Amino acid sequence: MEENKRPVGRPRVETRLTPMWKEIILESGKNGKHITDFLIKLGISWEGHYTLIKRNKEYSETVQEYTKLCENYWYEMMINSMEKNGGNGFNSRLWSLIVRNKFPNNWSESTKVDVTTNGQDITGDNKIQVEIIKPKDD
Repeated sequence: MEENKRPVGRPRVETRLTPMWKEIILESGKNGKHITDFLIKLGISWEGHYTLIKRNKEYSETVQEYTKLCENYWYEMMINSMEKNGGNGFNSRLWSLIVRNKFPNNWSESTKVDVTTNGQDITGDNKIQVEIIKPKDD
């Protein structure tokens, strides 16, 4: 007679998820919530979250959908404010900071300068000239 042996070690995170896990994640995205919102509701640690993203395709795809829904929430928030009252009272600096930090691949305020030397070292011999053009007084 064969006994049903329990596997050794901790059960995988997937086995501890509530059956409503997908809906909880997507609802967090629709409401613009931070990832920690659904991690807390599902009882998942950051480590468990990253592990699930790597090994569970359905979880990974759901988190990608969460990100799209969350980004859309923040974009719609800005659009609605512009439509309702021309943006009066809307904190655009805070909004910009939020979207740049939450969605760095799609939103940035980059001020990079690209210096090309065609493979040559920059030395003291390479002079850089800057011409300051002052506006004309009318």
